[in-house]
Amino acid sequence: MAAHQTSTAPGVGIGGWAHAIKPAASSVVSWPGMKPKQFPGLLDPAADTVALGGHRGMGANSWQPSSSSSPASAPYRENTLKSFQRAVECGASFLEFDVQVTFDGVPVIWHDNYVVWGDEAQPTSRRISDLTFREFHQLAPINGSSEPEADVPMGASPTSSCMSFSSMDSGSSGANRLLRKLRNDAPAVPYEPTLRSWAVEQEDHFPTLADVFAGIPPSVAFDLEVKMAVPDDVAVTPAAEVDRMVSAILAAVDAGLAAHGPRLIVFSSFDPEVCLEIKQRRPDATVMFLSGGGVYAHVDERRTSVASAVDFAAGAGLQGVVLNTVALQRQGDVVEAARDRGLRIMTYGSLNDDPEWVRRQWYMGVQGVIVDDVAGVAAALSATLR
Repeated sequence: MAAHQTSTAPGVGIGGWAHAIKPAASSVVSWPGMKPKQFPGLLDPAADTVALGGHRGMGANSWQPSSSSSPASAPYRENTLKSFQRAVECGASFLEFDVQVTFDGVPVIWHDNYVVWGDEAQPTSRRISDLTFREFHQLAPINGSSEPEADVPMGASPTSSCMSFSSMDSGSSGANRLLRKLRNDAPAVPYEPTLRSWAVEQEDHFPTLADVFAGIPPSVAFDLEVKMAVPDDVAVTPAAEVDRMVSAILAAVDAGLAAHGPRLIVFSSFDPEVCLEIKQRRPDATVMFLSGGGVYAHVDERRTSVASAVDFAAGAGLQGVVLNTVALQRQGDVVEAARDRGLRIMTYGSLNDDPEWVRRQWYMGVQGVIVDDVAGVAAALSATLR
């Protein structure tokens, strides 16, 4: 794929994608013999199994509202190198992660629309685009124990700051405590019911995109989601914001490939304008459109309708769609319809932690599944014929 996929495996390009129809799904299916760490490469047309992707590494750190003062801590902090490396060890052949861009142009790995810290009674919320790289790096308590390197990666040159972390330290309580809420598409409010201290068992700093290229072997593919923190009632993202994000991310990808060697990369985004912009700038790149398929509300029908998502991806010359697995369960015929139009299908969502549902998806023709329980799904699938 030119600069963004240098794999030369036959059939990787959209024109050579295998269209063989899999057997119909059944409640009991056989699974090709394999061992952990031997799942196929992402979008490999010759694969006889589905590719297994680690969602934010070893899974998203999430919880449901409850009366408990604190949720159970997750084993690994999401979107960190420790989480990515462990996912690969457990069998993931590709990693899905979220990339945003700081105020001064540095691509960093972060999912939520807002960074929230402080006390539940008086939380502070800021977007990644409001933070300089130095401020992001010093997020307490995770990143507060070390100073950023003197050379800011990817050509960023911190100049002005929209807020200050000067009082932050490495403490895990008080004004600098990192917080998390169930949904993060709006700033936190005092005493918000789902606002919790963000605790994990395996700490690690929040990395830059450059860190991820350096820390993960080139044999591991990336599903790089361009995460746009744009409100759901905005139909079209302003061109200036698309350019700010895409320019910085593509520059970081180019630098990562030049420094660390070829790697299969899939670009994905819920934002159709981002998909179009990446495809225009990198015609040979693999770009897939993310769609909730009606699971989430949005003013743009392409994000809520499976049929519209497929129409958009095919019309824009994209390589495929990444669907919420709930939408796939509701509309299983979308896989064959998408394949008939030359599109690949991947899925994401908590239901993918069910190995039997993953097996069924492969028989339906899905090529990649993004899961949170990487170890459990990998072990269950690979144990089928032991």
